[in-house]
Amino acid sequence: MSVRPSILDGGASPTHPPRKKITIQRLYQMRHASTPITMLTAYDFPTARALDIHGVDIALIGDSLAQVCLGLPSTTRLTLDEMMHHTRAVARGAVHPLLVADMPFGSYYTSPEDAVRSAVRMIQDGHVEAVKLEGGPEIAATVRQISQVGIPVMAHVGLMPQRHIALSGYRVQGRDAAGARAVLDGALALQDAGAFAVVLEAIPHQLAEYVTARLSIPTIGIGAGPGTSGQVLVWDDVMTRWHGKTAKFVRRFADVGREEGRGVQNYVGAVRDGSFPNAETEGYEMDGGEWETFLEQVGDKKWPSAIQDHQDGEDVDVASSDGIALPRLAQAM
Repeated sequence: MSVRPSILDGGASPTHPPRKKITIQRLYQMRHASTPITMLTAYDFPTARALDIHGVDIALIGDSLAQVCLGLPSTTRLTLDEMMHHTRAVARGAVHPLLVADMPFGSYYTSPEDAVRSAVRMIQDGHVEAVKLEGGPEIAATVRQISQVGIPVMAHVGLMPQRHIALSGYRVQGRDAAGARAVLDGALALQDAGAFAVVLEAIPHQLAEYVTARLSIPTIGIGAGPGTSGQVLVWDDVMTRWHGKTAKFVRRFADVGREEGRGVQNYVGAVRDGSFPNAETEGYEMDGGEWETFLEQVGDKKWPSAIQDHQDGEDVDVASSDGIALPRLAQAM
């Protein structure tokens, strides 16, 4: 394997200038200046490096990793330990974006005290900087208690994937007046409880714009139109690496999946036809005379001719220097 790339000071690359660490204060400044906030999911070190180098503001270690990375049927199967395995990898790669991670299903429901313990684990052992919780007014006490111990909380209202069974699927929320009021009330309650930002998922764009105007904290939309303070998408959707059912709001910005497929096919073909690896350009040589010395030491000075004899159809027994017969080359090849 090639050497892992080093983390460059300031998040710089040969084509990208150094950048400053994104803080919650910086997000508030961006909201005030109407500068759209960018958030993408990341689940591993290489993806985290891409987010860091190319200017993403928030790296979200989303519980969507249950499906796109672990092959689980839904986010509700993801455990806290599995989540923290991925948060640590992202934390090593994403130095400058704000690191936010979903609290997995069941890790914050039993009591505010249990939620605080889970959140502390995610900060101490998972190396994240903030946690994200799905829910409305019913989790306000939990959000308040986590925030009061100094752990930043990003809220999430509208479509809540962790509750997809109770919601009868992944359905747009807030399409009628009562539903819209529930989304607004939830966002306001969570802001009052101390959330520093809120994700608005799969709600009508008019409602998202209205909720954003009513709040004093940034809103991050996903399937909520352009009127929010920022946007988030799942990495595998953006890069066309996820081939399951795709939501209406997903836009493909690159076709990495096709290139990956082409790369695998080309690799298999090159190995099968013998064009990879090339001994001269992709291999290593022994120092002058050392190969002949080696063959003499093992008693195989005729080794090249023995190979040629085999290629000509003759089976050859080659004896080692200690008199032990080596396997027939025809049987070993």
